[in-house]
Formats: sequence, C-alpha cells, structure tokens
Amino acid sequence: MTTEGFTGERLHEGDPRFALDLARHRAAYEFAARQLPAGSTLDLGSGSGYGSASLARGGRFVVGVDRVSADPAQRGSAARFVRADLRALPFPRGSFDAVTSFQVIEHLEDPAPYLESIAGLLGAEGVAILTTPNVRMSDGVNPYHVHEFEAEELATLLRGYFREVEVRGIGMSKPVRESMAARSARIRTIMRLDPLRVRERLPRAWIERLFAVFALWVRARTRSTGGTPEASWQDFPVEAANSESIDLLAICRGAQREGLASNDE
Repeated sequence: MTTEGFTGERLHEGDPRFALDLARHRAAYEFAARQLPAGSTLDLGSGSGYGSASLARGGRFVVGVDRVSADPAQRGSAARFVRADLRALPFPRGSFDAVTSFQVIEHLEDPAPYLESIAGLLGAEGVAILTTPNVRMSDGVNPYHVHEFEAEELATLLRGYFREVEVRGIGMSKPVRESMAARSARIRTIMRLDPLRVRERLPRAWIERLFAVFALWVRARTRSTGGTPEASWQDFPVEAANSESIDLLAICRGAQREGLASNDE
C-alpha cells in the first residue's frame, strides 16, 4: 500500500501493517453478529466493506452504506452496498431490524442528524450498536476526529435518542496492549518535534497528507522492530468500559422516534 489515495482512516484487508487495526475493528463486528436480532441490518459508515461482508456471511441481509464505494472484493460478497450521505439516506422509516455504525460518530461536528437517522430507520424492536475511540486512550492526533468521547458522555448523548443504552468497552490482550503502547510512544516522539504545534496552522490538505504518511511509518516501524503481535479479533474482548478500553461500544434499544424527521418524506 502506498500513500496515494490513502488517508490513514479507511482500513483495507491485505496489508500486514494494519492487521492489528483490522482485528480491533473486527471485534465489534463479531460481537454484533452474536448480539443483533435476525433480519435486516444497516451498516452505516461501512468503509471498505469488510465488516458488512462478515455480517452477511451468516445469512443476514446486510446493506452497507458509505460515501465511497466498497472494495471490489467486498462487492462480490453477500452484502449489498449503497453510496449515500448520512444526511440523505435512501430508506423509509423502520426499514431495518438492526444498525451497526463503527468509528463514525467521532467524525461529526453535529451528531444529531446521524443519531436521528439511526433511530428513525430502526423498527420498533430494533437494536443499534455503535463504537467510537475512547478519548482516555486516544493519541489525539487524528485530524478527522472532531470529538472523541468518554463513556458516560457518550451514554448521555445516546439516551436522547434511545430508551435503553449500555456502554461497554473494547479491551486488549497483554501483547496487544504492549504493542499499542509502543505505537503511542513513537507518536509522542514525533509530536515532540513540533512543540509549538505549527502543524495545526498548515493547510488542511497538508495536515491530512502528513497524517497518512505517519500512520504508515509508525505501523511499519513498530512491525519492523517486532512490536506487532499476531493478533485476532479475540485479542479485543468486549467488557465493562474502563479508562483503558481502546474503544467504547454502545448497545442501544428502544429508539425514541417521536419528532424525528422521516427519511421517506
């Protein structure tokens, strides 16, 4: 993988430098596959499509939605893919039994339209599962992240749209935790080269380009020094949320749809 067309955000299968990141995100999909009701599932913010494809392998009807196309390999899976913006989703109210949306909410200036869409698209007994990075474990350098959450903050926000909200955490095995700590140490070393935070005054395109370059460099360096373990999604257990959870995982039920804008109007 080169940096051309690569943002450092969207994950693609096949690059060993990002195997740990993929395993981290697959843990959420594996959890969802066991927890979600049978029926139709919307994967909102499906990215390259690997997660939607994995959900569809069990016979579940899955629609992946993102602003960009899924990778060709995933478009050949049982999942269906639609290009759309979350502000104009082409589905009527109550279309889905479940919604997954992983690593999306932290990108939004205003999460209200996004959460209103999820609540409106769920059926009466629908379930939504969302994940987002835990700000307490974040390096704070991702230029695409507008706001990162603490567990209770996320729960409070979601309770405005769902009657039942449970926020759990995604943990890490000891080898993975050590690898992530080594990665964070390298990131902090790089950040110390810019004590005046000049990077924040650069043009946005430059900031994004530098983030992509350093995302590749840090992972390649960690891997070359033996700091990346062979890990699977099982190295990222879903457990009670705590300050060392790498991600937060919210399970939402009982969509409060009263007063929400209809998607089919």
